[in-house]
Amino acid sequence: MESRLGDQIEKHIQGAKRNAATYNFHGIVTRVYADNHLLALAIQDFLRPFRGDPGEEAQIEFYLMEGGSGSPVESLSASGKAQLLYDWQVLRYSSEDQLRFQEVPGAGSIIADIDAGVAAAFVETDMAACAWSVAHVIFFPMWAQMLKTRGLFPVHSAGLVRDGCGILFPGKSNCGKSTMALKLLQRGFKLLGDDTVFVRSGGDGVEMLFFPEEVDVCAETVDLYSQLALARTLTEDKWQPRERVNLREVGADAVVETARADLLVFPVIAEDGVTRYEEVAPSAALAELILYAFLFMDPHTTRENFNVLASLVQSVRCYRLYMGLDGDDLRAAVDGIIAAS
Repeated sequence: MESRLGDQIEKHIQGAKRNAATYNFHGIVTRVYADNHLLALAIQDFLRPFRGDPGEEAQIEFYLMEGGSGSPVESLSASGKAQLLYDWQVLRYSSEDQLRFQEVPGAGSIIADIDAGVAAAFVETDMAACAWSVAHVIFFPMWAQMLKTRGLFPVHSAGLVRDGCGILFPGKSNCGKSTMALKLLQRGFKLLGDDTVFVRSGGDGVEMLFFPEEVDVCAETVDLYSQLALARTLTEDKWQPRERVNLREVGADAVVETARADLLVFPVIAEDGVTRYEEVAPSAALAELILYAFLFMDPHTTRENFNVLASLVQSVRCYRLYMGLDGDDLRAAVDGIIAAS
């Protein structure tokens, strides 16, 4: 499909030095072009598990170009026709027909034709060395929206598998998802992700898809698990102050690629320190799950996204897990949920 990015953007794309890399993310092929090797390396590290065949036909083409100040995106998004959809201060997201605009003040801007699957990002020169921010704050939000248009939906959630049983653990930031995931990983569980998991409709229910983010941990968590020390990433980044751990470096068997979602569990920190769980009604579970499903970003995909989540809560049992500090109690509680279902 021919894109509607416009002649000004197309001129920049055609003139860019193309360092091309192909990634096959659960069947959706993305080709990333970069005119700066640091930008290319940021995405290469982010999507390393999904390196694909350069000969594959791409459903998404993403161009990363150095030079955010005065980019043509700024003038296009300021034309008065774009409708603001989301403002997170760090990131603003707006739309005009099938075009989407993303602005990260002081870091860069993006214009994308989400139907055609083409995006052009202009990144500030001093941001190019901030690999985490380039991948997570600049690249990921727009790339995720193009994935949503193609049936893959991100959820702010941990995802784990226990003896073939897939469990989605949705929750807000700082609710203990990462520490929970690491404790369960130590006790025989497999991981699809600690903070973001993609889901899609499948012939046998809702499928959870591994997403290769590094696990965000505080120094105290690393101290608890000595085997994480050699796998942690210590580089400083503008928007990522905590240390990160690459679980693929912890062990080859630490992660699984896909799993059917068999349970939905909302983790919260137990104020009284007592680990326990309770069942949640499907209607209440759906109302809470929506909060963690990035529905707010774009009405273009809201209906299909909602339908996937509704299908999930109607097909699995839902629980709230109150987490104490003891890892063995946590494992016993999750095993109890599995047994009860």
